[in-house]
Amino acid sequence: MQVNFDELPKNLIKSELKRRGLKVKNLVDLLKPFGEDLTELSFNNKMSRGGFSAVFFLKCMQALEVKDLKVGE
Repeated sequence: MQVNFDELPKNLIKSELKRRGLKVKNLVDLLKPFGEDLTELSFNNKMSRGGFSAVFFLKCMQALEVKDLKVGE
């Protein structure tokens, strides 16, 4: 199976939100202590572009308290 690396970070964030029963608004609030002052709209725009940094992705994972991350099979 071919991995779409352009979509993978966005899909991982979405799946972690769903797994925890959280909404974008919750994640936006959780990101504030990590120095990310976003609105829901700016977060959604960032996600739709998909071109965010690894640092932003890791902040999201930390904010969601992800301890283990499975990327492949």
